[in-house]
Amino acid sequence: MKSLTHFSRLWQLPLGWRIAAIIIALFVCGDVVHGQVTWGKQTLTRGKLWATVWNSLQYGDPTETENGFHTLDYPGYSKGTNINDALNYAEAAGYAIYGVRGGRAYAYTLNSRFFPSGENVFPIEEATLTKNYNLADLNTWGEEIVTGGHHVNGLEVDISRRSMVWSYPKYDDFIIHQVTITNTEFATISDLHFGMRYGVRVTQRSGTRGDEKYGWDAAHQLFYFYDHQSFNFQDETPVQWTFGVGPQRGDISDSRDIRSPGTRETELDAAGYFAAVVLDSSGARVYQNILEHTGQGVTEGAAREDIMFIQEVDEAPRFKEVMTHQQPRRSWDEARAAGGEGGTKYERRPELLLSVGPLELPPFASIVLVFAEVMGEMDRAKIVQGGVENIDLLATASRDSLLANVRAARELHRNFYLPAYHPPMTPTDGENSLTLTAGPGEVAIAWPPIPESYRDPLKGVNDFAGYRVYRSSYFTIGPWTLIAEIPKESAQIVDGNVQFVDSNLPFGVGNYYCVTSYDTDGYESGKVNNNRFPVYPFRAPNTDFPRHVYVVPNPFRQHSGLLGQGERFRMEFIGLPAKCVIKIYTLTGDLVQEIKHDDGSGSTSWGSIRQLDYQLNRWMLGVAPGVYIYHVESQVSGQEGQSYVGKFAIVK
Repeated sequence: MKSLTHFSRLWQLPLGWRIAAIIIALFVCGDVVHGQVTWGKQTLTRGKLWATVWNSLQYGDPTETENGFHTLDYPGYSKGTNINDALNYAEAAGYAIYGVRGGRAYAYTLNSRFFPSGENVFPIEEATLTKNYNLADLNTWGEEIVTGGHHVNGLEVDISRRSMVWSYPKYDDFIIHQVTITNTEFATISDLHFGMRYGVRVTQRSGTRGDEKYGWDAAHQLFYFYDHQSFNFQDETPVQWTFGVGPQRGDISDSRDIRSPGTRETELDAAGYFAAVVLDSSGARVYQNILEHTGQGVTEGAAREDIMFIQEVDEAPRFKEVMTHQQPRRSWDEARAAGGEGGTKYERRPELLLSVGPLELPPFASIVLVFAEVMGEMDRAKIVQGGVENIDLLATASRDSLLANVRAARELHRNFYLPAYHPPMTPTDGENSLTLTAGPGEVAIAWPPIPESYRDPLKGVNDFAGYRVYRSSYFTIGPWTLIAEIPKESAQIVDGNVQFVDSNLPFGVGNYYCVTSYDTDGYESGKVNNNRFPVYPFRAPNTDFPRHVYVVPNPFRQHSGLLGQGERFRMEFIGLPAKCVIKIYTLTGDLVQEIKHDDGSGSTSWGSIRQLDYQLNRWMLGVAPGVYIYHVESQVSGQEGQSYVGKFAIVK
C-alpha cells in the first residue's frame, strides 16, 4: 500500500519532474540489473569444432591460450594434464565495431588477449548454454546454443550473439554465429561497420607459430589458412629439419617425426584448413583483410596495410580504414610473386579481419549479421600415417574438405538452420558417456537402447535401424575402425542396456570407442560419445605368483612400440596378483617409485596416459637410463608377504 501511495504522489508532481523521476528510476533499476550480469563463457562441444565463447564475443580465455578452454579446436576434445595438447586454429579471436553518432565517430575492439574494460563495455546478458540434442525441438536452431551479450559505451549499442553447432555428419565442422546489434539511443547510427577478427595459429599442439600461409578461392570468395614451413624471421630462410620427413618437406603440417630420430609417431599435428565467412551481411558489403597478428605486442616493421588497430591507441578513423580495406584477392604465394601488397613475412602470423558495412541503424532498431567459422581436414587415418605423400595431399584433400563444409554451412543457413536430413538420436551424449567395462582380453561397451517412441522429425515415423560400434587404438578422435554393425532386432540387452563385447583384444593396447545409430535410409548420427582416455583389456591375475612375473618391454629402447598417442613411454608389469605393491629401486637401493595395484587384474603400468606420468619418479621427474630393480609384494588375502624381485633396463 505504501508503494501505491508513493506512485500516486508521483503523478501529483509537475510533468517535467515526473519525467525526470521516471528516467532516474529507470537508470537506477537498469544499473542494478546490469550489476547482476557478469562476464562469462560456455563451451560448444557437440560438433567436431569446439570453442569456448564469451558474452564479450571473445574466444578461449582472455590473455592466455594455454589453459583448459578451447579456441577453435578441431577436432575438439577435452584437455588433460598437458594443456598444450589441443588442435586449436586460433590463439586469439574477438570483434571490432565502428560507427558515427551525432556527427562523431566511435570505435571499439576486443580479442582474447585482453580483458574487457568497464570503461568501454559492460555485460547485459549472461553466457548461457542451451542443449537441444538431436534437434528435439525443431523450432530451436542448433543442438548446442550459447547466447550472451554486452553493451558498448560511446556508440551506445547492445551486441548479443547466438552461437550454434550441430552433430549431424555434413553439418558438424562449423560454428554459426548470429550477431544482433541494437541501437539503444534516440540518435541514428550511420556508417556502421562490424567485423570478426581471428589471430590464426595452426596449431598449439604442434608447438610452432608464425609459419601459416593463406590461399584464395574465387568460387567461394574466401581466404583459407593452413600451416606451412617455418622460416627465420630476419632473412626469411627456411628452418632446416634433419629427421623424418624434415629434409623433404620441412615442418609443413608439423609432422611428429621431424624432431627426433627413431620416433614411430608420424602424425601431422597441423593438418586442418580454416576459413571464416559471412553468411548474412544484412545487405552491406563484405570486407576481408589479412594483417599481422601481434598479440599484446606491436609490429616489428610491417607496412601500414598489415598493421591492426589497437584499442585506446588508434583513433576511430583508423578503425574504419582497416575494416574497409580489401586484401588483394590472391594467395600468399601469388602475392609474393606479384610484388606490392601481400605475401610478406608479417602475414605469416596472420590475423583475419572479416567485416561488413556500411549500415545504418535508426533509434532502437536492430540488425542481424551471420558469421561462420569453418574447418576441414583430410581423412584422419592419412593424417596419422603422415609421410611426404600425405603432406602433399593436404593441399587438395584438406582444402576440398573445408570448401565442402563451407557449402554445407551456407546451405544450412539458407534452409533456416534445418538440416536436409535427420539421423536417429545419438545413443549417448558427450565424452565418456558410454559404459566401458574391461575384462580379460576384452572390453564390454554398453548404452541405453533407442526408445520405441523415437520418431524421425521430418518423416514422423520410427525409422531407426541399428547401431554402429567404432574403435580406435590411437586416440580419442580416431582414426576410427567400424568393428560392429548391429541391427536393432539383433541388439543384445543386458540389465536394460544394449551391450557389445569387443573380444580377442591384444593386451597392453589402449582402446577408444564410440557408438552411433543409423536409420533405414542409411543416415548416421554423429560420433559424440567417445572416451577421452583409453581403456585397456585386463590380463587375468596370476594365480601362480610369485612365478611368471615380467616387465614389457624389457629392455625399454626409446619407444614402447605402442602406436597410440601418448603411449611412447608406457611400460607394463604383467603376471601380477590381483592386489599388490610394486616398488622400483635404483641399483644403489634408492626408491624411485611405488605403485599400488588393486584393480583385480594381472597387470599394471608405470604411470598412465591420463596423468602423463609414464616413467616418472616420486618427484614427477623423468628417470635416467639404466638398470632398475623392482619388488612385487602380494596383498591378496592368504598370500600376504609373497614377493618377487626382478630387474629391467631403460635405454634412451
